[in-house]
Amino acid sequence: MSPATAHRVHTGLLWLKRGADAVGVLLFMTAFSGFIVQIFFRYVLNQPLAWTEEATMIAFIWTVFWAAAFMVPVREHVTFDVVYDLAPEHIRRIFSLCTMVLLVIAFVILVPYTLDYLQFLMRKKSNVLRFQMTWIYGCYLLFIVAFAIQGIWRIYNLLRPNWRDQI
Repeated sequence: MSPATAHRVHTGLLWLKRGADAVGVLLFMTAFSGFIVQIFFRYVLNQPLAWTEEATMIAFIWTVFWAAAFMVPVREHVTFDVVYDLAPEHIRRIFSLCTMVLLVIAFVILVPYTLDYLQFLMRKKSNVLRFQMTWIYGCYLLFIVAFAIQGIWRIYNLLRPNWRDQI
């Protein structure tokens, strides 16, 4: 790949990352705003609103899965790294490869079951806003697919000559 092409790809990926970050921030702000509106109406006006609780919950669910899928790099997800940190680099590489392979396999196996469950949810709607439950919980499918793709990318990078950058 020529340097100019690599630069264009890098710039495009950077814009995608910024866009994903912006969506995550908007989702969080939606959840937070709904929470503030809910508190105001409940405790100041003494007139609780049903829709704010549901909207806040939906925005929070989307925020969590969106951030895990598109904002937090695979290497920065929660890990139990007591043994990992004590191991030499080449063993950490093996640990990382094995973990990523197992996670990618698990997440790929989850895809058809998640699709099946989302189809089941097509018949159900949320209580207040009447959103199809598929749209509320569809973010989970985005999460498992995005995480599996990131896992494959990490495996690829762990198998390259500059694998130490991935540890």
